[in-house]
Amino acid sequence: MRIMVTLLRHNLPAEPDRFIGRERDLEELCGLVGEVRLLTLSGVGGTGKTRCALQIAARLVPSFPDGVWLAELSRLTRADLLVHEITKVLGVHEEGVRPLLDTLVDFLRGKKPLLVLDNCEHLVEACAELAERLLTSCEDLRLLVTSREPLKIPGELVWRVPPLALPGPAEAAEEVERVESVQLFLDRARSAGSGLAVTGANAGDIARLCHALDGLPLALELAAARTAAMSPGQISARVNDRFQLLTASGRTAPARQRTLLATLEWSHDLLSPHEQVLFRRLAVFSGPFTLDLAESVCAGPSLAAAQVLDVLSGLVDKSLVLFDQGSSCYRLLESARQFAAGKLESAGETRQLRDRLLHGLADLAHHHGRDVWATPGLTWPQRYARLLALQDLLGNAREALSWAVRSGMAEPGLRLACGYMPLWAGFGELTEGRRWYESLLALPAARPLRDLSAEALLHHANLAYEQQDAAACGESAARALELRRATGDDFMLAFTLVIAGMYEGTKGDIALAAERGEEALELALRVGNGLIEASARLLLSGVAAFQGLRRESLTRGEEAIEVYSRFGHLWGVTRAHLELGRFADYLGDLDSARRHLEECAELAEEMAAKPVLATSLGLLGAVLARQGEAERARARLARCVTLSRSMGQHLPIISALVALAVLAEKQHDLETAVRLWAAAKAMEERLGLPVWTSATPEPLLARARAQAGDGQVQLWWTMGGGMTEEEALRYGLRGERPAQGAPRPAAGSAAGSAAGSASGAASGPASVLTPREREIVVLISRGLSNRAIGEELFISPATAARHVANILLKLNFGSRTQVAAWAAEHGVLH
Repeated sequence: MRIMVTLLRHNLPAEPDRFIGRERDLEELCGLVGEVRLLTLSGVGGTGKTRCALQIAARLVPSFPDGVWLAELSRLTRADLLVHEITKVLGVHEEGVRPLLDTLVDFLRGKKPLLVLDNCEHLVEACAELAERLLTSCEDLRLLVTSREPLKIPGELVWRVPPLALPGPAEAAEEVERVESVQLFLDRARSAGSGLAVTGANAGDIARLCHALDGLPLALELAAARTAAMSPGQISARVNDRFQLLTASGRTAPARQRTLLATLEWSHDLLSPHEQVLFRRLAVFSGPFTLDLAESVCAGPSLAAAQVLDVLSGLVDKSLVLFDQGSSCYRLLESARQFAAGKLESAGETRQLRDRLLHGLADLAHHHGRDVWATPGLTWPQRYARLLALQDLLGNAREALSWAVRSGMAEPGLRLACGYMPLWAGFGELTEGRRWYESLLALPAARPLRDLSAEALLHHANLAYEQQDAAACGESAARALELRRATGDDFMLAFTLVIAGMYEGTKGDIALAAERGEEALELALRVGNGLIEASARLLLSGVAAFQGLRRESLTRGEEAIEVYSRFGHLWGVTRAHLELGRFADYLGDLDSARRHLEECAELAEEMAAKPVLATSLGLLGAVLARQGEAERARARLARCVTLSRSMGQHLPIISALVALAVLAEKQHDLETAVRLWAAAKAMEERLGLPVWTSATPEPLLARARAQAGDGQVQLWWTMGGGMTEEEALRYGLRGERPAQGAPRPAAGSAAGSAAGSASGAASGPASVLTPREREIVVLISRGLSNRAIGEELFISPATAARHVANILLKLNFGSRTQVAAWAAEHGVLH
């Protein structure tokens, strides 16, 4: 069944139960989101901040054309992963070694989304810095934040979430039942199977209980879970006993914080000894967890593995643990997890449980990771299911890796990090993966672990290669190869040789790349691993392509695809088609390039692999353009641009501009072709992201100069380089010229323009220029580039380029030298 790539408007979860109360508050808050750019819902744990935020966000989806997006931050424990979490939610992908925050800002700029940051209190400083950067850079962005403390940045409006309304002291039963806190208590009690209703006999007890719990939603839900076995009066009495104990022990927390703590203490006291043990041990998980993981990590003294399922089910029934049937994962509410963590620390089990989580996850990740890329006999759906399992446990893996680094436990840390390699490579979390490898390899305990260190270095090199960081890739690949040759593991040596060969190819040493590829292929055939064999054959296909051997390149590539397919690795098949499309394009075999790129696009769409789909569509558009199929080319390129923008990616957009330039040239529109090539090159320079393409502008520029003259072509190039991304795309896809207008034709050849610079059309007064343009003329006369002009005047290089283009247009010049000469003659420099 084909999975179509769709662009959703939100990622809000379905509410697990009915939302009760706060109707007037919600109306007011929805209005406030339209008036302020940062609204923070603040208050102690258990007040319902998250549920309020979700209700607000759901109601506002129609008001935000670029979507409403929830980032749940409670499971994050490292501030440096904050941007990664938000980009993952938004579908923004890393691009080379460019800072991910810059990519995020570019993605959000000009869009009108609502971003919900839930549970910021443990990362409040990092959240404040990020919020301030986003709000100052993206004028249409709105933020809705939940946090126990405000962010305290300019423009923030803090709304303290109040408790639910409480019944009056002498209200009748029918009046008590209409009060918000009572409605919530009754609703959750009925969900627990108690069938509780307000009567004249119990109305007073229910009212007293709601008052005792301060109307806190979480406290009311925990109490309601007990109504199947206890009456409201019994619950009220026990809660009051707990309050007296807390007051007597001198607690200094705020009143409502003591209320929640008292409720949790009361709920905890009612647990059986086995339930208390499991509840506190579950605090070691910082995200969703599976039953298998709970059994392997939490079983031990006082709790056998065989008992975990029944005990865990009991905690679910008591509302202390939540179960998600869709993912078959469990999790604790954050307030309950923090409470349980205190119990774990008091029991002296924290370090032991963190160690067990690290080892348990290392074993699981090692198994799943190897299944993805090493184990024969599995289908692609089976391999992909392992990837999704790793994704579900990523929050716990991050916490375990942090613990490994802090405690110096290199061996399980490296096993865990190596197990997660397919996820980081396949899901685009390249920078995060590299950082974990670097941190773990720096541990003193990693030095004697030659085998694991070699594998970690290999994966680090692989991720660096994907980011086009050749220096880091080469260094790690060389160290990995040196260690691996000493360990005698042919399977891992073959994998290392493939990555080393890819690096050698990028730096132009084709002979050494071929040598690496042949040795890797020989070893892969010896050990019988299809994935490494296919990767080696694909490397050799690229080597043959860059040697100009079209038939050999195609044969090697087709062999790689066949082996990937036989091994059951659809991702490998898709990437192979992409690379073969590039190789065939490089060799001028447009029919083969088109076939492979179309196959790649179809497979990428089936897998919902948006980055690969966008890249293949961009390359395919260029091939179709050279084949003269203008309409098909534009359709593919328009889809490429839409997908790329949904991910915050620029490389496919740059490729699309190049393809549109090729298409314009094919249609003999030299001006458009030159301007679009210039726009693509300007984006490359601005972003530091070189684009792989077999096309080059030099032949076009030579033809254009022969027909229109040097000055005219320089003007087109300058104006193209000054276009924004949006302007360039509208110009290329729809033919809409930027507001600055089209350049007028030069008055003769380049030589004639230069000769007539003092007496031609440009000899008018300096008043034809604006004050800013005259300022820029002075800087042009000093020989400054667009970038230098931008730095001098505190404007962007693109803005500077646009000003320069306007100056050339007004003065009817084709070069900056003409501008400088004219300025000197007309006294602009004085």
